[in-house]
Amino acid sequence: MATPPSLDAAIYADLRQAVGDEALPVLLGRFRTQLQDWSVTGEPAALGAAAHGVIASSGLIGFTRLSRLCAALETACQGGDLEEIRRLAAEVKAEKATAEAEVARLAAAG
Repeated sequence: MATPPSLDAAIYADLRQAVGDEALPVLLGRFRTQLQDWSVTGEPAALGAAAHGVIASSGLIGFTRLSRLCAALETACQGGDLEEIRRLAAEVKAEKATAEAEVARLAAAG
């Protein structure tokens, strides 16, 4: 099964149309900072809270895979399954790195 693209181009295009070309770089910059400030580590309660904060922002921009993974991680943190938390944290960390690179590309493209 193919991995879906990190960025849903249709959602991103809708956002761009909704907020305009002046506000979009501001949103991307805030999201980039949010990702850069998150190390995807910590106690389950803190990790789940941080994941919760990324769910909406990543979904809004179009990073649906990251949003879904963060939702699953938040749920795992609430459930306390350490093995599942570790597995999902590794997936989130990899997807976060992909999203950071994509945000940088989008910012550079304007």
